[in-house]
Amino acid sequence: MLEVKNVNVEFKNQKVLNDLNLSIEEGCILGILGKNGAGKTTLFESLYQSQSFSGSITWRNERLKRQQISYLETENYFYPYITGEEYLSYFSSKKVDEIREIIEKFNLPLKKYVQYYSSGMKKKLALIGMLMLNKPINILDEPFNGVDFEGVHTLYDIIRQLKSENKVVLISSHIIETLFHTCDKIALLQNGSIEAIYHKEEFSQLNTLRF
Repeated sequence: MLEVKNVNVEFKNQKVLNDLNLSIEEGCILGILGKNGAGKTTLFESLYQSQSFSGSITWRNERLKRQQISYLETENYFYPYITGEEYLSYFSSKKVDEIREIIEKFNLPLKKYVQYYSSGMKKKLALIGMLMLNKPINILDEPFNGVDFEGVHTLYDIIRQLKSENKVVLISSHIIETLFHTCDKIALLQNGSIEAIYHKEEFSQLNTLRF
């Protein structure tokens, strides 16, 4: 169980996260839905330990460590003079055979320098690297941005694979249909707190919201 208890983050006397509480069981895909500025990225950065916060974040009843998380940020930076193949060589080769089908589906020009990749291609490369890390907690911040139609469906496959491996997956997306398609639950983040959590059978209620 991943548990977030009474987490607060403040910037210049302005609260971004306000006594935020959240519990996510293993094998759960949780969508985080909120307006721009609601605190989605701040929550993810707090989980990833790159943002200071008060409160507690635990994994299996122990303090969460950064090494237990894979974090796909909205924008991914790559050293320009590295090929896709060289980038993937930094990760464990043990997972390559398990995800070879996904690598082939993405059809990336792995011999080319990353500087010549489109934003969608860079996102696909980062996703493959994230899978190879094989962490129990996976955070995807706007993973569908810039990804083509075929890539979106491959991304659905990746998320389903993470669930089948009993991983925790947190996803933010401004495309609400992608959350409907992938998530077990969707948490509504407003005013720095989780206002409500919707289960799959309740997702239709979210159609009335405006983001």
